[in-house]
Amino acid sequence: MFRIEETGPKVRENDARFRILLPGIEESRGFSVKVYLIDKKDQFNVSIRPEIFSLAPENSNPDDESWGEIAKNNWCSETIPLDPGTYLYRFEITGPERGTGNSVRSLYFGDPFARETDAGIFSVLRIPPETRPAWDDGAFKVPLMEELILYELNVAEFGETFEGVSDRIPYLISLGVNAIELMPINSIAEPTQWGYMPIFYLAPEERFGGPAGLRHLVQECHQNGIAVVMDMVYAHTDRMLPYRIGYERFFDLWRDDQYSDGGGTHRAPNPMVSAYDHFGKKNDWRMQSTRQFFAAVNAFWLREYHIDGFRYDHVNGFLDRRPEEENGGINWDRFRPTFASLQELSRATYQESKAHPRFMPSLNEASRIIQIAEDLCESAYQLSPISDSAINGCWEKRLADIAQDMAANGFLSSDLGKELLLADRRFDGLGYKGWKTVADEDIPALVVQYIESHDEPRLFYLMQKKIACGDASREGGDDSGFDYRNGLDGQPWWKLQPYAIALMTSVGVPMLWAGQEFAENTGLAVSGQVRVRGFRPLHWDYFYNVATTPEGATVLPLVTLYRKLGNLRRAHPGLRAPRENAREEYSNPDEQVLAYRRWSDDDILIVALNFSDRDKQVPIPFGHVGRWVDILQSSYENPLYPCIEHVADPNARRSITVPGNFGRILRLESGV
Repeated sequence: MFRIEETGPKVRENDARFRILLPGIEESRGFSVKVYLIDKKDQFNVSIRPEIFSLAPENSNPDDESWGEIAKNNWCSETIPLDPGTYLYRFEITGPERGTGNSVRSLYFGDPFARETDAGIFSVLRIPPETRPAWDDGAFKVPLMEELILYELNVAEFGETFEGVSDRIPYLISLGVNAIELMPINSIAEPTQWGYMPIFYLAPEERFGGPAGLRHLVQECHQNGIAVVMDMVYAHTDRMLPYRIGYERFFDLWRDDQYSDGGGTHRAPNPMVSAYDHFGKKNDWRMQSTRQFFAAVNAFWLREYHIDGFRYDHVNGFLDRRPEEENGGINWDRFRPTFASLQELSRATYQESKAHPRFMPSLNEASRIIQIAEDLCESAYQLSPISDSAINGCWEKRLADIAQDMAANGFLSSDLGKELLLADRRFDGLGYKGWKTVADEDIPALVVQYIESHDEPRLFYLMQKKIACGDASREGGDDSGFDYRNGLDGQPWWKLQPYAIALMTSVGVPMLWAGQEFAENTGLAVSGQVRVRGFRPLHWDYFYNVATTPEGATVLPLVTLYRKLGNLRRAHPGLRAPRENAREEYSNPDEQVLAYRRWSDDDILIVALNFSDRDKQVPIPFGHVGRWVDILQSSYENPLYPCIEHVADPNARRSITVPGNFGRILRLESGV
């Protein structure tokens, strides 16, 4: 069984003993292992060479010598006395080269289980060990899934460092946000990458502030009622992953029918990585070693950093079955896993979470851990009982696709209401209930709705392209995404307002992509390295933008609207109600207006949206006698378009004026 506590340097006061699991690296076959160690302050001094220490195989407990299907092969150094300081270390293997058998040295590689890293592939050792401050978040409880307002952010682009994100917590609170989703923060090789090519799974990125910075961020979030979700990349790896770069001169990465016994049990020297390639070499989830490793990684983050949940990247790329070859290759777009891998991982993580009080308001309740799958357009499957997993959230891309099409082409899609309210038949066909059962406990299972994400161009970028050249098409893939106008002055960003109202009144969990709330307008290349390496820091100056429409109306910053919407969603259970409590009431694509009903018990609301530039009359079937008030307008100190309707006939449609590029949220305040 794989155990994280058996890995990494073992430090006692000023003594260190290096340990590393190297399956397939056997002394009897001519392999040897060394560790190179240097004081961090000396790393650029050419006159100071690193110290080199040899490692030897350790006699392990014969009852616990396996890591899944393979032998652990634990290599250890002697105990080494060291002066106080911060050290950098990396490993090197010498052994028989694949193909020739000649003795060769590997490239240097980091510790696959490093808890802290430095630039490149260096792992960090502190002597004496760093004393961690005690956690002070015992009163924090993870919010209910149905109450989440999620905010996705790239640490580098949002606040540069973990501390920079912490400094902006009051801003997040003002938006009503109670959960942040951090794009990958595991240590990577390229400093400007998004982070989706992992190297070290246990180390927070040093340029963001490393372990101390992340602990501080989580602590500050918890003290302010905000949950922290990490984006985890378990489908594929970077070439610099230690089990790739350290092994590549000695072993071929394998496909099916290689390194297997007659029963198909994989016994490859590499404990995780296969030769299959899509976005990077794939981890093989059919191997017990892979499954044990990632379950332990999740438990590590829950325990050591008080992380509140995970977003699993590209789960439809988890290699848990043999891929089928077509015409000499594999069509990964058509590949679907069995998802046995995700079932096992999510259920193990769910059980682990129950040991942590922040997930358990009481012993009789289900765990509130957040586990979100990225399986674009397949949320109906992932969130239905037939998935047999503990996944309780899933990114749903269809709403974003519709919003992009509308923004780029200036129309109202007839499918918008259906996606906002999850009225698509695919949910009924797969038995979606809004909940599922895990270990005899019912947990919520909610769609994560978004109109912008890190994976999409900004809506206003598409609008600006259409305004500038009459064409926002992304055909051909030659758009770098950097051809945006700097500044919002004179730009009709108020066209984004009905999109904001739609998102924040939708069924499911609304997610904002950092910056959309103040009309961030960067684009995104369709493909290529500029897509993932292009640095797009947020234009915080947009945050203050006030504009005047062509009709002369003063429009407050877009962020003001998002703040109002966040507070309204938090205050009104009707806006958080399930799909059974939502119904489209009116749609007129020609007029670009849409109206729908949301309710929970006596909290009854009607949302009316106008995507056109002119005020429109929208016929509303109120359905209830009484006084209806536009709670969105009344939330402003000086409302420009107040609306109060006294309804006497519940069966008659009553026309109301909906301002252009805006909307109304009408609530039944009292019956007659």
